Amino acid sequence: MNPDPRKDAPRRERRITFLAVLTLLLASLAAAAVALFGAATWGVSMMAFSGAVESGADRDLMRVVLYFLLAGPFVAGAGLLIGWIVFWTRRPGAGVAWVFLPPLIWAALLLGYMWAISAFCEGEFTCGV
Repeated sequence: MNPDPRKDAPRRERRITFLAVLTLLLASLAAAAVALFGAATWGVSMMAFSGAVESGADRDLMRVVLYFLLAGPFVAGAGLLIGWIVFWTRRPGAGVAWVFLPPLIWAALLLGYMWAISAFCEGEFTCGV
């Protein structure tokens, strides 16, 4: 059998540059800001949930919505943990993406939900459910 030429080739070591570390720190600050934003919405979410359930909304559906609203700090924390681990395993680009994207996606979905209930449901949290 012929030997695999990829095994004999020198492996290029990925370097962690100053710019990569700076980018990771800025992404971490953005994730922390999203976590604080998510934690700030907890009180409003709990009040809206209790009001919606008392007004006759489906309890299980509202529980799912509430869990989504409360998930922000946990999503940001998990993204930070996974991102930093991936970053220090010599994959800086993937580490920055793991830190930045999960909290950003959660915040975009949350803002989209808030826009939808204000545009289509006259601000009613349950939207007639």
